[in-house]
Amino acid sequence: MTASKVPFHRLRQLVTRMPISLRMFLILLLALLPLAVIAALAAQQLESQAQSERAKLLQQNVDDSAQRLQSKLALDMAAARSAANRIALGEDGPESCTQLRNTLSARRSSVVAIIDAAADGSQPCIIGPANAQVRAAIRNAEARNSSILANPQGALFIVKGRVAIAQAALFYPSADLFEMADPVEDIPISQLELGREDKSLALTTLPRRLMDRLDSLMTGQADIYGLRLMLRYERERKSSPQFLSLVLPFLTVIAAALIGFLVVNRMLIEPMSRLLYKMRRYETGQLLPPMRRTMLNASEIEELDNAFLTLTGKVATDKQALDEGLEQQIRLTREVHHRVKNNLQIIASLISLHARTADTPEADQAYSRIRRRVDALSVVHRNHYAETEQSRGIDLRALVGELAGSFEAGRDDDEPAQCISFSIENICVDQDIGVPIAFLLTEVLDLVTTTRPGTAIRIIAKPTDEDPDKILLILESEGLKDNAELERRLAEGIDRVLIGLARQLRTPFERDLEGGRMCITIPRFKACG
Repeated sequence: MTASKVPFHRLRQLVTRMPISLRMFLILLLALLPLAVIAALAAQQLESQAQSERAKLLQQNVDDSAQRLQSKLALDMAAARSAANRIALGEDGPESCTQLRNTLSARRSSVVAIIDAAADGSQPCIIGPANAQVRAAIRNAEARNSSILANPQGALFIVKGRVAIAQAALFYPSADLFEMADPVEDIPISQLELGREDKSLALTTLPRRLMDRLDSLMTGQADIYGLRLMLRYERERKSSPQFLSLVLPFLTVIAAALIGFLVVNRMLIEPMSRLLYKMRRYETGQLLPPMRRTMLNASEIEELDNAFLTLTGKVATDKQALDEGLEQQIRLTREVHHRVKNNLQIIASLISLHARTADTPEADQAYSRIRRRVDALSVVHRNHYAETEQSRGIDLRALVGELAGSFEAGRDDDEPAQCISFSIENICVDQDIGVPIAFLLTEVLDLVTTTRPGTAIRIIAKPTDEDPDKILLILESEGLKDNAELERRLAEGIDRVLIGLARQLRTPFERDLEGGRMCITIPRFKACG
């Protein structure tokens, strides 16, 4: 092995032993570090340039607006000064006032001009809506050239003529001043103001919620008769560099996701998919080959594959043992099943043989009742187990049918026929319910056939209205109505047997002697059908 291959071999071993998370972290770090550096430098440079350019544009716009306002005011001031001089020198006052009115009205209609140039202190020329507030402001005007009025909103300019007594006052509402400034309209949220350090006049108005957002101030360079044009605006929240700084991390994340996907797909997804395919195709007892080992495979996946192979081997061994135990248990269950059926048949046959040797009718009836109870238990046992020894519940209709057939088969030739009818839906019961029900039906049928032979009996079974999982079992017969023989048999112990069976079912046993009816509520076997 050459010297150049030795470090590579060691590096390969080192990378192979690293956890998948550390390998992925190192790859993403090396791949995204250049992008992060470029994004930081670009965002910083572009943001600085954009802020500088925007500040220059705003300053230029404010300076232009201030220049326009100063130029238009200068024209009006010159016209007012000229009119004041002519009036002070005794020239035609009305003509001068008319000329000034025409000059001002040609530009704007809401400006107020008052010329005070008469020697007697009168005001021979008043132009525009000069209300009391404006006149009071002119009288109280200071020596300065301009003044800001709060009510009404506007600016007052005092113009001095060449003659000492020549003076003109021009009042401009804030709306006219804004129109004269004619600012640009591409500033999203801003307010234009005219004023000085101690006082300012808002040329535009904004709601309070927008005023709170104005966080920057731009002042025009031009002097407007002692006033400055100012612009309050909201600093731009998201500039182009900021947008780029937001987009670039997303691009970085996308690149990281793509790189991470490629890495994880090769290291984790593909080996995991092969392992998942192997698990889905696995069948118990099958011998599986180990996963193909590569340098990029995750060691955790390889360990999982080894654990799965070990587990499948244990499952195959355990399944074989379970199959053998189940087969043995099935054989034992089948043997017990057949022996129980044979024993019940032998017991029924022995009872029939002993019944033939009975000396009295009472003994013969006792043998018959015992045989019927054994037959009832045999019927339940036969209906409970299927050929495959799987309990699917006892069909109540089949159970009642076999019990009725057993009573008909055990009737003597000289006894009247017993008409047993039943109306039972597709209902199944559990074995723990079927045995007491079979005994209860046997007792009631035996009670009717011995007290009133030949009486019709009707058996009804249906789900209750309150709970579909409960079954109402009803027995109706004329033989169940109140009579002396019935009461005697019940008193001999049949009543205690019926009550005991009802307790075993954990439900009350109701008797209606006047209507010849007995009923009981039992649970339904849900696995039936």
